[in-house]
Amino acid sequence: MERSLSPAARRRGVARFAQVWARAIVGASYPATGLVDVEERLLGLTERLVDALFGEPFAAEPAAAVGAVVAEHTFAAADALAATIRVCGARLLAELRLDADDELAGRVAALQGALAHGYTRALRERILAGQDSIHRAAHLATDARFRTIFNGAAIGIVLADAAGRIVDANDAFLRMLGVAPHRVHGRALHEFAHPEDAAGLRDAHAAQRLTGPAHLRTELRFAGPAGATVRAELTTSCLRRADGRGEVQLSMIVDVTERHRLQSELRRQARHDPLTGLPNRTVLAERVTELMSAEPDRRLGLCFIDLDGFKAVNDSLGHDVGDRLLVAVAGRLTGALAAGQLLVRMGGDEFVILLADTAGIDDVTATATAVLAALAEPVRVGDQALSIGASMGLVERPATDGDLADLLRAADITLYQAKDAGRGRWEVFDAERNARQVTRHTLSTMLPGAVEQDQFTVVYQPIVTLGEQSGVGGVGGVGGVMVGVEALVRWRHPRFGLLSPEAFIGLAEETGQIVLLGRRVLELACRQAARWRELCPDGVGAPYVSVNLTARQTREADLVDQVARILDETGLPARLLQLELTESALMSAAGEPMRALDDLAAMGVRIAIDDFGTGYSNLAYLRRLPVHTLKLAGPFVDGFGSAHQHDPDGEKIVRMLVELAHSLRLTVTAEGVETAAQAERLRQVDCDSAQGYLFAPPLPPGEITRRLRATPVGAPPAAPSTVSTLPAPRVKGAATSRFVS
Repeated sequence: MERSLSPAARRRGVARFAQVWARAIVGASYPATGLVDVEERLLGLTERLVDALFGEPFAAEPAAAVGAVVAEHTFAAADALAATIRVCGARLLAELRLDADDELAGRVAALQGALAHGYTRALRERILAGQDSIHRAAHLATDARFRTIFNGAAIGIVLADAAGRIVDANDAFLRMLGVAPHRVHGRALHEFAHPEDAAGLRDAHAAQRLTGPAHLRTELRFAGPAGATVRAELTTSCLRRADGRGEVQLSMIVDVTERHRLQSELRRQARHDPLTGLPNRTVLAERVTELMSAEPDRRLGLCFIDLDGFKAVNDSLGHDVGDRLLVAVAGRLTGALAAGQLLVRMGGDEFVILLADTAGIDDVTATATAVLAALAEPVRVGDQALSIGASMGLVERPATDGDLADLLRAADITLYQAKDAGRGRWEVFDAERNARQVTRHTLSTMLPGAVEQDQFTVVYQPIVTLGEQSGVGGVGGVGGVMVGVEALVRWRHPRFGLLSPEAFIGLAEETGQIVLLGRRVLELACRQAARWRELCPDGVGAPYVSVNLTARQTREADLVDQVARILDETGLPARLLQLELTESALMSAAGEPMRALDDLAAMGVRIAIDDFGTGYSNLAYLRRLPVHTLKLAGPFVDGFGSAHQHDPDGEKIVRMLVELAHSLRLTVTAEGVETAAQAERLRQVDCDSAQGYLFAPPLPPGEITRRLRATPVGAPPAAPSTVSTLPAPRVKGAATSRFVS
């Protein structure tokens, strides 16, 4: 993970950090070393840290070796470790000119932990080596040499007699506890321990004097200066005096207070957001796990918050203002919390509030209301008042229903539903809606393969004339003969069964698969229509096939060539193909799509406007389009001619549309006809043809074939006789998608 850091930028960043690091620890260096020398030593160590930071896969262990080297050069100076940890966290990424995203921040925290571990391990090894040296000095060296080691040691050393009474303590121990020499002699070491640790140390030393072991190692607390607590590692050894006069207890005490503080700080950093100080995702996961493992009837709620407009603040006013705004928002949200609620910063401008033991969704919506109220007033950042809102996704459920990932996924989905609905609001998770979205996603991912695997089929709904004679699809003398069929696509899904277009056409348009799918439907429909034509003597009276054309298809440069190729390959005359386009797309056509429709109409292909009257209805533009047929949308037919839902105004509109179409030399097909009364009234207003469940539902090809063989068929509906001598319509046009009946 080298990011975009060039070698030169990396070298400059390493040098800058080494300088900052050197200034941070040079005062603690022992023995005293010049700043330049320290910088030179730290350059190589910085390179090792940066190598580890960008390593793939990431491993923090190299930082432990760096910590060990720092310990070698600074000996027991605890503030050198503290300064190193602090400067790594605060300046490493900054000097490399990198933004501290979640991944990089996590890696830096891991490097800090490994560095501290390596430092303390090396220091411990040095101390143990020193202990061995002291042991040897106590046994073998002269008293003067022992005193030199004893008094010069950086760690605390205490000598006690066989009864555990202190006979000597070095200066490091006295400074550690802030006591004078006369207050130490004759007392037991456990008397200086923290009250909670004193009894344990007393018993351990007593047991050691009686039965061993030769070396006792433990960690405990001592009472330090001014009431402070000193954490220490204690090693006590029982030694035989060189003169043979009994045993001596030699205790080595290492002050690890700073190490504990650093470890505690690292643990805190690992569980808290460095900017706002709020708990982070780790704490959230622990709390949710705790709730999930509790009683099975416990419930929880979660409010996933995303700030509205935060990116605009960052982009316009800078990241510093954005960070200060986040801190202020965190304060506002904290003030809005009820007792027992947990506020977590997830990263960026996202926060989560976790509610335990909820009684229902009302508990969560009350919290969401409090959040909106907390952010209602502008937030002051310096001399600016910034308005900030929030969108929220709310989830409330039994604690045992899924893990944290499921909970966050549900809340996140719902959050973006709130944003789509207008922002500054919340939405409550709906399991059924989510299931539909999951299904939608599944269909979206399977759609490309479905087109390749030919999982789509086409059914056909008859289009009949509204004449006096009866025929295919005739009902009570109202329906005439079947003059055409509309091709409607279905998906034979291996998991969900036969799917109607509503389930997948929108997805096909979004993914671009609509072009391949539309082409496949056109091929199937034309091939089938050609077979039906063969059933008619000399092709007379063969039904035309109406295929929906999408707006995306009209923008394909080779659309005209595609249609011509398909007609040529299938042997279907162009006059038996009708292409349907929705009104809104057709009215907005321009440029190449319009020329494509002109060329198709010139070939003899019929063009129909689908769902006419529901779109733009630009009548002046309509007369310039290469259109042959208007298809009236189902809503115009609803209640038309129904005794209990008669709509006089609607009937006038239909009559007007039919007259308009005829005046423009166009025929009219009514869709969605379900009753004989509707069909009769449509015939009375001179509507040319109709389709709907009154006549037939969408049928498989075999059923259309059966009807053709059983009953003679007519010709495609002609224009009314009053305008039949007028010239053919001029050719102009465009398109959008519609595959539903």
